[in-house]
Amino acid sequence: MSSKSVSGKSSNAGGTRLSVAFSFAVNVVETIALGIAALMTSSVALRAQTAANAADVAIQVFLLIGVVSSVRSPDQSHPLGYGREGFFWSLFAAVGIFVGGGGIAIVEAVQSAVHPSSIHSFAVGYGVLAANVLLDLIALGVALRPLRKYAEQRGVRVMRIVRRSTDPAATTVVVSGSCGVVGGLLAGAGLAATQATGSALPDTVTSALIGLLLISASVVLLRTNRELLTGRGVPLSMQREMQKMVAMQPGVVAVPDLFAMVVGPWSLAVGGDVTFADELQVPDVEHAIMLCAAALQERWSAIDYVYLTPVSQARPQRSRRKVGRSV
Repeated sequence: MSSKSVSGKSSNAGGTRLSVAFSFAVNVVETIALGIAALMTSSVALRAQTAANAADVAIQVFLLIGVVSSVRSPDQSHPLGYGREGFFWSLFAAVGIFVGGGGIAIVEAVQSAVHPSSIHSFAVGYGVLAANVLLDLIALGVALRPLRKYAEQRGVRVMRIVRRSTDPAATTVVVSGSCGVVGGLLAGAGLAATQATGSALPDTVTSALIGLLLISASVVLLRTNRELLTGRGVPLSMQREMQKMVAMQPGVVAVPDLFAMVVGPWSLAVGGDVTFADELQVPDVEHAIMLCAAALQERWSAIDYVYLTPVSQARPQRSRRKVGRSV
């Protein structure tokens, strides 16, 4: 691994730890303030936001455990490191958003529809929601900072990095923070509509909308973590670029097969078959493989492991997969 790879990975991991820790502190403060405001106003939308923030507190704990555990060094029991442990804890976080946030908000909406209650102390609700939206925007800015930096380095849009990020903790903080901002605005609009009409129905509908928003977000996160836990590969365009880069190295005749797989946050393993020039001796082939690995890691700092197999001709991919499974 090149020094560039190490420093880049440390920066990404540090940025994720900071964003998760900051989001945790913000959510603790927000949950307390929202709980008080919900009691004072009797607003079901505020109760839904309180439940969502309380779920976020638990979610940040899961994410912190995942971030800390995933950076442990490889050992004999985990030769490719503990990166996927971060995926495991992020999966718990996604489930927490689904049940603790979206589920409770929907239940609150149903209960309010059956047994509506009068809402009061609107000024308190507006003040708390405004402060929470501001805090959520700040937390979202902190969470997006390392992703923006990485997007600038890669020359792509930040939303593409969020969608295809191999760091589910960073993605979860961004998604939950965005839901916090949108949910706060929805709750404020619901309060205003209730105050204007004198009916509790807008507040009830707002709670249901917040619940649906959180459930939708959790479904996206669950799908992302499922892909990462099951060994997601890289985009086909990136795989082809890797193949071309290896083919350009001295002594390489052809690259009949190459693949890359996510093994942890900001961590990839690359493997494949390479055909080298016939005149190369074993030391020359070893040197050529080292050059290929160095070129790949220089171009993509997320590559931690490179396993290239010298072959005289292309092998059927199915044959390689059978060998991998038997091992």
